[in-house]
Amino acid sequence: MEHQEDAVCVLTANGLETLLEEGGSQAWVLDAKRAGQCLYVVCIQNRTPATNLGKPTADHHTAFLVAKLDRVVRSQDPGNEKRWFLGFSEYAELDVTDAWPGYRNPVFYTNFKEHFGLDIADLEFHPMPSAGETGQQGPTTKNGLTIPEAKAGLALTFGVKPSDIEITIRG
Repeated sequence: MEHQEDAVCVLTANGLETLLEEGGSQAWVLDAKRAGQCLYVVCIQNRTPATNLGKPTADHHTAFLVAKLDRVVRSQDPGNEKRWFLGFSEYAELDVTDAWPGYRNPVFYTNFKEHFGLDIADLEFHPMPSAGETGQQGPTTKNGLTIPEAKAGLALTFGVKPSDIEITIRG
């Protein structure tokens, strides 16, 4: 059977609380189309001394969260316009030690079950907290969604060019 990539994995300094507050993980240099075809995001903890700013919660190189991917949009982080935000709709906590294969790039794509040895159906997923619960809003609502961002996201979803998408707004 062919190895199907269903998960994008990120080596992040952010801990669970920060990821839930932000509604996902950012600001990643990645192949947005490839990431958009994944079903899940797996967050693996990075605790190198220079990266402990994101309130890390797990041991170094431990996979601590898997989330259902609901959007891949440009990062709203100023100065990081070429980076991407991976938005979550639901999440489950993990505790898989030595989950990082040692790549230099902090993003890789894999098959969840093959790489982590877990069946996704056995995990208990929770809905993401609403903005009112965390006091934060995800990047798609914080500053609104621009037409180019909407077209880029829809293009990824449907496998077409952004220029092939027309958006009509009725007010």
